[in-house]
Amino acid sequence: MPQARLQLFCPAKINLALSVGAPSPDRAGLHPIASWMAAVDFGDTLTLTRTPGPQSTFDLAFSPEGPRPQSVDWPIEKDLCFRAHRLLEAHTGRPLPVALTLGKRVPAGAGMGGGSSDAAFTLTGLKDLFGLGLSDDTLCQLAATLGSDIPFFIHVARGRPAALVTEVGNCIEPLPPRPAISLVLVFPPFGTPTGPVYHAFDQTLSPGQAADLPRVRALTSQIPLASDAPFNDLADPACHVVPALRQARLAAQHAARRPVHITGSGSTLFTIATNPHDAQTLAQTIRADTGLATLPTHTL
Repeated sequence: MPQARLQLFCPAKINLALSVGAPSPDRAGLHPIASWMAAVDFGDTLTLTRTPGPQSTFDLAFSPEGPRPQSVDWPIEKDLCFRAHRLLEAHTGRPLPVALTLGKRVPAGAGMGGGSSDAAFTLTGLKDLFGLGLSDDTLCQLAATLGSDIPFFIHVARGRPAALVTEVGNCIEPLPPRPAISLVLVFPPFGTPTGPVYHAFDQTLSPGQAADLPRVRALTSQIPLASDAPFNDLADPACHVVPALRQARLAAQHAARRPVHITGSGSTLFTIATNPHDAQTLAQTIRADTGLATLPTHTL
C-alpha cells in the first residue's frame, strides 16, 4: 500500500566535464552537450504528504542553513515543483492532492540544478506516494518537457548518481560506481544568468562545432580525478557575462593553490580535494582568505 508521507533529499549536481556544441534547427535551437554530471552530498529537502484533497498546497522557502541568503521571489506557478505536480496530474488525468514542503539550500542561479532536482524528486515521489503505474522512462519523457537537467535527476532519484549526459540532456548513460570524489563548493554572493552565458558562448563557436564526447568519456574513467582534469566550455563565457565571477574564481584559486572550476553556467565554483580531511581544511582556507561561502562535500 502506498505511503502517506515521503521525505526526500534532493541532491544538487556538478558538471565535472561539460563540452557544448553548436545549436541546430533539428534540435529546436538547443545546444547539444556532452557532460559528466555527478550528484553531490548537498541539496534540498522535499516533503510530500497525501491530503484528503482535492487541492494541493505548496510551501517553499530557503533554509537559513543555506550558503547564500535568499528568498523565494518567483510566483509559485513558475516553480518547477509546482509545474512537475501539475504536469503529472494532467498526464494521469486525476488529482494528486498533497501538501508539498520544500526546504531549499541550493542557491538559485548556482548552476547546480537545484530546481531541476526538486522537480525530478517531485515526479518520482508522487509516483511512489500514489502508486502510479508509470515507468521511469515515462517520467524521464515528462521531465524533459520541463527542463533539460531533470531527466538526469530522475536517474539520481533511482540510485544512479552519476551519468554521461548527451544530446540536449535527454540521453542519459549511467556510469558505474566509483570512489567518492572529495571536493569543496565555493558560492559567490550572486547568481549567473544561463541565457546570456550561452549567448556569449555562441560568439566563440565554429559553424557545426560538436560536443567533444570522447574527451568527456575519457575523463570519467580517471581514478583518482586530478585537480586540473575538470573542464567546462561555459566557464569563460560565464566570466565574460559576470566579471565578478572571474574575480571570485581567481581569488579562490589563489587561496586554494590549485585549479578552481565552474559548474554549469555558474555561479558555483568547485575544487577537487584529495580526501574529506583535505576538503575540510581547504574549505576553511578559502573562506578565511576570500570571505566566500564554502562547503566541503563529496560526490554520491
